Amino acid sequence: MPIRKLLIVVALGLTVLTGCKSGMKQSVGETDDMTPADSLIQVVGDTRDIPRLLAVIDSVEKRGELTLAKSIFYRTVAYNMQGEFRSSFELYNLLADIDVKGITDSGDLECYIYSYDNYVRLLCDMKRYDAALREAYAVDRKLREAGQASFIDRPNIARTIGDCQLNLGQTEKAAASYQRALRSIRERLATYKDPLDYRECQQTITAIAMAYIHAGYYAEAVPWMTLQDSMFEAAQKHPHRDSVYVDEMKAEISYCKALLAEAQGRDAFAERAYQDYLSTNTAKSLGNVINGSEFLMKTHRYSEAADNYSRLDQFMQESGTETNLENIGRYMLPKYRANLLAGRKDSALNVAIQIAEAYDSALIRQKLGDAAILSTVFDTEGKERQIAEQRAELSHQREVGIGVGLVLIVLFFGIYTISRRQAYHKLDATNRELLIAKEKAEESARMKSKFIKQISHEVRTPLNVLSGFTQVLTAPDIELSGEDLQSINHKIVENSERITKLVDKMLDLSEVNNFSIIECQDTVVPAEIADQAIEKSGIREATHLKFVLMLMPHTETEPFITNCKSAVKALTLLLDNAIKFTRPVDSKVHLDTGHQARVTLQVNVQKKKVLFIVEDTGIGVPPEEAEHIFEEFVQLDEYYDGTGIGLSIARSLARHMKGDVLLDTAYTGGARFVLTLPLKTHGSAHGFDTELQ
Repeated sequence: MPIRKLLIVVALGLTVLTGCKSGMKQSVGETDDMTPADSLIQVVGDTRDIPRLLAVIDSVEKRGELTLAKSIFYRTVAYNMQGEFRSSFELYNLLADIDVKGITDSGDLECYIYSYDNYVRLLCDMKRYDAALREAYAVDRKLREAGQASFIDRPNIARTIGDCQLNLGQTEKAAASYQRALRSIRERLATYKDPLDYRECQQTITAIAMAYIHAGYYAEAVPWMTLQDSMFEAAQKHPHRDSVYVDEMKAEISYCKALLAEAQGRDAFAERAYQDYLSTNTAKSLGNVINGSEFLMKTHRYSEAADNYSRLDQFMQESGTETNLENIGRYMLPKYRANLLAGRKDSALNVAIQIAEAYDSALIRQKLGDAAILSTVFDTEGKERQIAEQRAELSHQREVGIGVGLVLIVLFFGIYTISRRQAYHKLDATNRELLIAKEKAEESARMKSKFIKQISHEVRTPLNVLSGFTQVLTAPDIELSGEDLQSINHKIVENSERITKLVDKMLDLSEVNNFSIIECQDTVVPAEIADQAIEKSGIREATHLKFVLMLMPHTETEPFITNCKSAVKALTLLLDNAIKFTRPVDSKVHLDTGHQARVTLQVNVQKKKVLFIVEDTGIGVPPEEAEHIFEEFVQLDEYYDGTGIGLSIARSLARHMKGDVLLDTAYTGGARFVLTLPLKTHGSAHGFDTELQ
């Protein structure tokens, strides 16, 4: 079998097995240079026996029968088939050792391009969009300098680049990248017209449509839906029609249509499209049963989704999927929500316990297995490297200064004295800069250690409560009254929600750190944002405080353009902060006055801004800490529960929407936080060429 077809077949099989959003496919040209080692690896790979496959790869590589490019490619496929994406991620340091100009075999070139394609896609899936774009353009330069075709013009690469740009808010650049992918698809189909080619091109087009749907650009997704229908029709009419590929294409296209119709409120059409999806053999595979639950959750069919997720453990075991932080968010949290919303509280509790037990080990495993990512987040390695470089430079300066000084002592003693004084001042300033940098690095390391301990505490505390009540409920010799059972049930739900909120907050922090700007396209009145935030925070039900809502003129009638979800989340975090720090014992109100702690939310419009002012009578914030409290993982009072990231997330969300969150230091009766959002209009349009030739 030609290397080109081997790449596509392996990639398509991997897509079905792992339930990835898109396959990892790319053709460079036909070649029949299949070596005995390639044939052996292909035969073993068909068995899906990954340990044996890796052993065979090791064996043929030691005998010198496998090039570095093919070794990386085959290991990448093997690790991804097991769901060990971080293991395949670690292979890509080896790609830099390959001289592209020295690649003469077309099969090696295809393997090299496939591996980098996969690398860029993994970076995109990990939400490291800037890094994915840098790598894609760097490989493109290498290939062009070696006289090879462009890397970024290939359909999947152009599509991945578009996904990164779309998630970074660069909608026009994303549209251009998607059109580049479409041009490449047309060029490919002008040469290759096998059923396999139509299948692969349809996957790329469907992935683009899904990217627009998940980003909320429903109008932009419609032209791509038309294109994927054209692909499906061509595959059905092909003289060598492949029934398996046609079934897979029907499943993916129908599911995509169901999600778009549901988002547009066309419920009847969405249900018909979903039933078309279920009628395919592809929908019955275990991976697609799990991934297909997204539609059920969106249509509030929680019991059906919970039934599907009951097979999640089987799926993760059979596919070898790791229980890492990405998969906790991708699979386990939706399973928890499905069971909780379906009223299956016992199942939800079991999933919550699984999440709590897996979280610590997943966090540690990610720290050990991906030091590069952690060093990017906390930037400690960069600071330590900077200190080392500055010290080396300082040492070099001293050596040069001593040599020059000896000569100057003999020739010009007076000039030497002046020069030394100037050098001393310069070195003293450099030393001060080094000390500051060292203190910042140590503070970063201390905050990282404190954060990990705090997270462990935040997870274990509700987990201990859940475990204790579980033992009480399962004890055979304990009789409980209806009131006791109601109280226990309340505590179980409360602590389950606490774990969920913690994990959600960590995912929010990771997500907001990857944004460059948040698209604002929702038309809403300021009062509606306030009402949603009040409901989500539960501040009206807080018994230890009095809550007052003040709506100024125009806030209930004058709409403005913003991102409603992000604005509500930012305001909810500020209200959560007020609830937490206005406990009766901490209130600034004297106890003998008979007053409760108080929280006031004032909504106002002034100077082309919408203001949400959250004022409380809590413990307050010292003026000198006004900016420090917005840093990640900072808590001024360590006796309070929490992770110290709520205010950081709130400010980041606001700034990504061209607004801000500030502390009013002039207020001394507690704390007063001001969330500002700009008053603005918004509109965008994207042109598409939907005719496929």
